[in-house]
Amino acid sequence: MAWDEVAGRARDFEGCPGIHALVDVIDSVRDCKARERLAGVWTLNGLVVTPLPIPDKPPIQHVIVSPGWGRTGDAVLIEHRAISGHDDRILRPSTEAVPLFWRFVIEKFGIAPVRPDRLLVT
Repeated sequence: MAWDEVAGRARDFEGCPGIHALVDVIDSVRDCKARERLAGVWTLNGLVVTPLPIPDKPPIQHVIVSPGWGRTGDAVLIEHRAISGHDDRILRPSTEAVPLFWRFVIEKFGIAPVRPDRLLVT
């Protein structure tokens, strides 16, 4: 799914508790030039992201970003579903969603964000 479409679907849920953190993550992917390196899909559980190219056959490792519904306070849950079965999951305040997402993507997929505002021009 194209990231603009993912963003549109997420914005359809604006006003729901915790959705703002997922929208922030989606905007970060779009702003950090990761559209060509990450695939995303919006599901009822939240945002599912995997590196490109997507394998033809499962298993496919992925990161799920979802609101921490039913948990204490305004939270986000980020999970890595590994091919090995050694999954990770972390629940944090929604304000930590973007840095936590990128920590997972860097550690699990080896993909770092490219931030145009931090590029050196020589």
